[in-house]
Amino acid sequence: MQIVEKSGGSRRRLTENIFSLYVLQGMNYVIPMAVLPYLVRVLGMEMYGLVAFAQSFAQYFTVLTDYGFNFSATRSIAQNQEDHLHTSRLFCSVYLIKILLTLAGSIILALIVVFLPRFHHEGHFFFAAYLAVAGNALFPTWYFQGVEKMRYISAIAGLSRLFGAIALFVFVHKPKDAFLAILIQSGISAVSGIIGMGAAIRTFHFRLVIPSAAEIRETLAEGWHLFLSSAAMGLYTNTNVFLVGIFAGNADAGYFSAAEKLLRATQGLIVPVIQATFPHINSLRIQSSELALRFVNRSLRWIGGLTLIPSLLIFFFATQITFLCFGKGAAGSVPVVRWIAFLPVLSAVSNVLGITTMIPFGLDKQFSRIVIFAGLLNIALAIPLVLHFGAAGAGASILVTEVFVASGIVIQLERHDLHVLRLREIAA
Repeated sequence: MQIVEKSGGSRRRLTENIFSLYVLQGMNYVIPMAVLPYLVRVLGMEMYGLVAFAQSFAQYFTVLTDYGFNFSATRSIAQNQEDHLHTSRLFCSVYLIKILLTLAGSIILALIVVFLPRFHHEGHFFFAAYLAVAGNALFPTWYFQGVEKMRYISAIAGLSRLFGAIALFVFVHKPKDAFLAILIQSGISAVSGIIGMGAAIRTFHFRLVIPSAAEIRETLAEGWHLFLSSAAMGLYTNTNVFLVGIFAGNADAGYFSAAEKLLRATQGLIVPVIQATFPHINSLRIQSSELALRFVNRSLRWIGGLTLIPSLLIFFFATQITFLCFGKGAAGSVPVVRWIAFLPVLSAVSNVLGITTMIPFGLDKQFSRIVIFAGLLNIALAIPLVLHFGAAGAGASILVTEVFVASGIVIQLERHDLHVLRLREIAA
């Protein structure tokens, strides 16, 4: 009877977390997708491309300051929720590391802006974009995920994005307002981070302690392979906007960014499920590997189906969807949309089998290697393709890379006897 109640409570908590994250994801994607067409039209592709270029560059620093903690720290919190001292010490260790990495990143950015002409002339855009890096570092998403209290994320981040969207509509009206647009978006992220950190400290009553050197080393070591994975993942989820901006100019960066954000919004359908099920699968893994694999198998089937339909629609109606969202001035985005139309379903497979299967089963190193090779593959493909085909070349590179990632994950799972795709054996 006790086991049933525990199981029922776990399901209720999972359902609540998924619902909370869908509220957040709705705010994270519906609001930006409402704002995106407006920004493309009022800023024009050239200035919108500059904003996208600066934000894509800032994402490298976001990866640095995250340091894989959204997975390693979340996993540790999920597995030790009842140990208040452990979670308190981990909380303090992670925050200290994030603050130091944020300071280091700001110094690196300053040096780049001062010494590289491509960044120097528009340096204020890059510094404004860095405010979002600081905000992301402060927001304890990893902790809220670990304790499975995602409603806090939904309330804080969702309302912040809403206020940011209102500010963009009120204050941004012409191409000269591009700097104000990036400042509003980054400033809202910074405020959200401060509120999120305060909410975590006030709600969960941490014991604030100074971490020892040994604790910091251990926290860094636990996140190392996942940091490498995240950094390498950035080489094919973020680098292409940057490369297009470098080699093809701001306008092409705008074409590519608009198309990619459209697909990322569709891909975002699965993000709440991944975020909510990651700690849940870690808990199931402790009880039984078979239970965890069955859960993954069921998740893969319905998440795959959920993302395949929009991928097909986007592929066949790329022109109509692009013109509807961004106007005929965004014709350069149409070939990009077609190249990456199947990104949602490929990403769904990679996330379910990679993040929510390989990591809980301790295959961090194998997952890291796959993503590192994928990042290098993307760079090797993207540079010549962007030079010859501009934004469309970057889209082709992403497609090939995502297919490589999904295939590599499946092969590694089979090699380690985690036969998630063998439906009859797992579901029996």
